[in-house]
Amino acid sequence: MPERAPARKRARDIDRAQTCALLDAGYGEGQLDPAEYQNRTAQAMTAKTLGELASLVADLQIPEHLAEAARESTPAPRTRLSGRAVAAIAVAVAAVCATAVYTNRGDDTPPQTVVAAEQAPIAGGEPEPIVVEAFDPVSPEGVRNFLRRYQQQFGDLQVDDVIFYRTYVFLTRALPDQPHREQDWSFRGGFSTSGAPDARTLDTVTVDLATVDVDRLAEVLATGPGRVGLPSAKVEHIFVRPDSSDDALVSVLFQDQDERTGMIDTRMDGTVVDVSRAEGR
Repeated sequence: MPERAPARKRARDIDRAQTCALLDAGYGEGQLDPAEYQNRTAQAMTAKTLGELASLVADLQIPEHLAEAARESTPAPRTRLSGRAVAAIAVAVAAVCATAVYTNRGDDTPPQTVVAAEQAPIAGGEPEPIVVEAFDPVSPEGVRNFLRRYQQQFGDLQVDDVIFYRTYVFLTRALPDQPHREQDWSFRGGFSTSGAPDARTLDTVTVDLATVDVDRLAEVLATGPGRVGLPSAKVEHIFVRPDSSDDALVSVLFQDQDERTGMIDTRMDGTVVDVSRAEGR
């Protein structure tokens, strides 16, 4: 298949989200300045084709070990995409998932891992193990567990934005007493920093996760596949972020085994504001 043909394929919501994740990584490593980052992210969120998404990350440096990790963990696509499109999609996942593999902007300090679970005493000279509790972040129970642990870790429920994936949670929040700096974190049973702190505008709008109505969210998670026209679909991710209105937006992305997607947007109280059904459904 000619390389230019896949570039014309229509982009899915998950393609846009994963490209944004790669832009996040590039910004965190200093490859993009704030203006470039904001401009490209805005373009990624409205991109129509895979070619448009690929062009937004084509000039970014992608560490080979992250690309290799993505190739090993990501199933081969049903349709062959161009090399750049594959890199944009696959490595975006690795950039977010492999937060313990690398550090940003030349910081040689290993990511900090905070473990809340009780551990047995460690014999002298032995490394302390990382305890990861099994949980499903995109289930109501997983969301409740995360909120409880988040409150314990940070003392509040404020966040710039947060994405619940199937096996982990990725978030950004301001540093304590430093509203002009932000830190990316991942949660896999314990909290780990992702890269070095970065600049943050003082007018950044935050989200109060205490206002999430998990019971109403549970209804959306349960009924969503049918509402988007994909009865066998599963939750791919839950994205909570500020919105142009006074309230935040919760976007739930559903995907079935044929990689068809649909999305439901709600307010924090569970009020549905938009349903994006799968194409042709």
